[in-house]
Amino acid sequence: MEENMQEKLEEIAMMIIANSGQARSDAFAALQEAKKGNFEDAEKLLKEAEESLQTAHESHRELLKMDASGEVTQVSILLCHAQDHLMGSALALDLIREMIVLYQK
Repeated sequence: MEENMQEKLEEIAMMIIANSGQARSDAFAALQEAKKGNFEDAEKLLKEAEESLQTAHESHRELLKMDASGEVTQVSILLCHAQDHLMGSALALDLIREMIVLYQK
């Protein structure tokens, strides 16, 4: 694989990891606020989590386009880790949103 392509894939992977990690952190912070009854703060943190997750999804979409066009010829552990991080964060955000609804009741 061309060195420039490898660097681009690593950059995309790191963007996915960083943004999905931020989303997960914000989601768990929102849960902590909800547990204290601070639902306005929890909602703000959930919105921040969603924004970070959206940014991660945009990087992932770029990766998918590259793969579809045949630019990605080899998948690294880093790319697998990035995808795993994204999916875990998305699931955490969904579950935490539901948990906060339960705390509100």
